[in-house]
Amino acid sequence: MNTESPRRTMPRLVWIALPALVLCVGVVIAFLILKSTPTAPKATPRERQARLVTVTAAEAAPTTLDFSANGTVQAADSTTLRPRVSGQIVTLTDKLAPGTRFEKSDVLARIDDADYQLALNSARTDLADARASLRVEKGQQAVAQRELALVGADVSADERDLALRGPQLEQAQADVEAARTAVAQAQLDLERTKVRAPFAGIVTERSASIGDVVSTSDTIATLAATDTYWVDVAVPVDQLRFIHAADGQRAGTSAQIYYPDGWGADAFLPAEVLRIQPALETSGRMARVLLQVPDPLGDNTPADTRLLIGAYVRAALEARLPGNSVLIDSAFVHENNNVWVMTDDNRLDIRSVDILYRDATRTVISAGLEPGDAVITSELTAPIQGMPIRVDSSTAEPATGDSPASDNPADAEQPEPAALVRDSGKLGLRLSGPPDSLAAGSTTTVSAQFALATAKREPNS
Repeated sequence: MNTESPRRTMPRLVWIALPALVLCVGVVIAFLILKSTPTAPKATPRERQARLVTVTAAEAAPTTLDFSANGTVQAADSTTLRPRVSGQIVTLTDKLAPGTRFEKSDVLARIDDADYQLALNSARTDLADARASLRVEKGQQAVAQRELALVGADVSADERDLALRGPQLEQAQADVEAARTAVAQAQLDLERTKVRAPFAGIVTERSASIGDVVSTSDTIATLAATDTYWVDVAVPVDQLRFIHAADGQRAGTSAQIYYPDGWGADAFLPAEVLRIQPALETSGRMARVLLQVPDPLGDNTPADTRLLIGAYVRAALEARLPGNSVLIDSAFVHENNNVWVMTDDNRLDIRSVDILYRDATRTVISAGLEPGDAVITSELTAPIQGMPIRVDSSTAEPATGDSPASDNPADAEQPEPAALVRDSGKLGLRLSGPPDSLAAGSTTTVSAQFALATAKREPNS
């Protein structure tokens, strides 16, 4: 039997129904709010604004490429001058002074020849005795022949030879030949007391003085041949494809030797690649190339100067470039060997190029870029293939000699953007060699310079 009072049941029902009622009211209010939200028309997408860039025209690379290498001068032939006979030095000629040049067979020193003159006289006396003995023996052989004819006995060949004194005659003839050899040797020793130069060269060091008693193992001086010097230079391995060594059919790759410390900045000596060494350097893993400098102290030497053995010099090696090569600044080559190019319809073309040569400032491209292509020189953040671009009007046209002069002096000091400055009438390019002035007077080496526009960042707009 339910004894609960109706008055207690009613509050419980109210507390149960109240949350449900609040929830329903909230749902209704939220629906009404969503239905009453104003709507706006969908915006029409605007066309993407073209990026602002600066460009420069890609130029055909000149016919030659010069790259620098450093090396040390050494004599092609050098020797230590030693006497051929022993004795006391009685004369050292002026040509034996260090730094003095001499010709082949010049007498550089004399050794006391008294003993050798006596030896020659003695040898000549012995030769005269041997010749006299031979004459006596020939006379005795004639007597033996007459005696054998008188006997008339049949004898063997050996017995006949003994009877005619054949062995004695051979001995006498041998003694004459030995005496002649002794005379020739004595004459040669006497001549060798005059110490002669084995080749035309220069004295690098003198090691003996007048009065010294020397033997055949003692050094009188150190000599270096001057008809040819060698310069041993180190080049990166990837540059070997540009050069070739001399052979019987063609000369080696041309080069110029610069010695600014001794000659100044403008002077140089012509050279050529003689050999490419068979082994790499152990430390830097660089290839070693041997250059040949003909007549380094002759008429082609810069006035009042000479190429010093052991000097540290710089060589500009000249290499031929393919006819379709293109030259641009290395700053315009991006990662993965890409170059940004502006197409005819003002779009970005990210091109992969084949690089023939590259250093810190210049890059030669063999494929992927043509002369006249508009290379983008400014930086682009997040470049996308085909994105629209436009040219900065202040750098769109290259400056020429016909352009009117600016009234602003500061403008005259700025480099000409997007312009390639060349030496007219020249056929080569110096990428990493000496400046233009170093090639003065050379018809095979040419310099070219880029007047590069200052790279501009993309505008925030």
